[in-house]
Amino acid sequence: MYVYFPSCNFTKMRPGTAAKLRKLLSERMPVAGCCRFDKNEYAGGEVGLYHCQACRETLDGRLPLMSVYEYFDADGDFALPDYSGLTVGVQDCWRDREHPEVGRAVRSLLKKMNISVREPEESGQASVFCGNLHFEPKKPENAALLAQYPRKRIFEMPREVEEALMREQVEKFGTEYIVTCCNRCTLGIEAGGGKAIHILELVMGDFPR
Repeated sequence: MYVYFPSCNFTKMRPGTAAKLRKLLSERMPVAGCCRFDKNEYAGGEVGLYHCQACRETLDGRLPLMSVYEYFDADGDFALPDYSGLTVGVQDCWRDREHPEVGRAVRSLLKKMNISVREPEESGQASVFCGNLHFEPKKPENAALLAQYPRKRIFEMPREVEEALMREQVEKFGTEYIVTCCNRCTLGIEAGGGKAIHILELVMGDFPR
């Protein structure tokens, strides 16, 4: 049996899509509360559905996990929207470097929705972007910033510093829209002036065709 763990940050960021997703999945499986406060004991057989990298880190070891992207990709009965003619860039999250199944599922869903994809060189497991969260890995060109703002995550740095770093990332794409599968990556692309679409917005039909 599946147990859905909704992302608190995604709910704040995309409340309409989050509500639709929660309603759909609540008709199929139990819905847990916040992963950080969930005290349920899982006896075995349950699989936790997640779509937030922080939730995955919190739940790791408590029960087997699967991304919502993989779940929808494997569901042959779920009617995905058709976005024929749409071309997007795809932003992979650095925190998914050991979870290539996430990127594979996202690209499979995009293909099934008839969306063309352009990718930067730093894609898939080569991604070094983690939105406006932190530098990973610490690239040499970031050493001066890290020295100037020790123990600071990007969103804790001055706004102009964050925006400059995020604009640099957005400029790596040659597309109007950039698809994300991470809350922090979504916020980072938007901070850089890019038009971020979370993959779940597409899956749930919340993008104008």
